[in-house]
Amino acid sequence: MMRTNGIERMRWAKDLIFEKTSGLQELAVGSLHGEPYIRTSDKATVGLYLSVPPNRETGRYDCLFKGYLRTCGGYNTAEQMQALADEMQNIADLLKQLESAKILLTEDELNVFVGELKSIEEQQIPAPQTEQKEDKSI
Repeated sequence: MMRTNGIERMRWAKDLIFEKTSGLQELAVGSLHGEPYIRTSDKATVGLYLSVPPNRETGRYDCLFKGYLRTCGGYNTAEQMQALADEMQNIADLLKQLESAKILLTEDELNVFVGELKSIEEQQIPAPQTEQKEDKSI
C-alpha cells in the first residue's frame, strides 16, 4: 500500500469507500464550507464520517475517519439483524483500512483534492434545460 502523497492516498480512500459500500457512500464536497465529507445514501444503516482538522504539530491536515450507526430503532427478524451485523462488519473492516492509512494532507494537497471532487461533481450534474414558452398573450 505505497502511496506517494496525500492526494494519491485520498484518491485511494475515495475509490475504496465507493467500492466497499457498493456506491452507498462516497467522498464529496460540502456546499457550506467546501470541505470533503462522506455522502451517505438513505439506504445505508451504518455510515462513515470524515473530518479534516489542521494538526498544529505537523502543519498538515489529518484525515480522521469514524463510523456511526444511522438508525437502530424497531423490531427486526433474525434475517434483518444479520443484514445489519454484516453491514456493521463491512464498515468496521473498511474503517480499519482507512485508519491504518494515516492520511495526512498539506494545505495545497487538500485544495487540489477538493478541486478534483468539485470537478467530478460538476460533470455529474446535468445542465438545467430551459424551454422557451410561446407567449400567447399577443
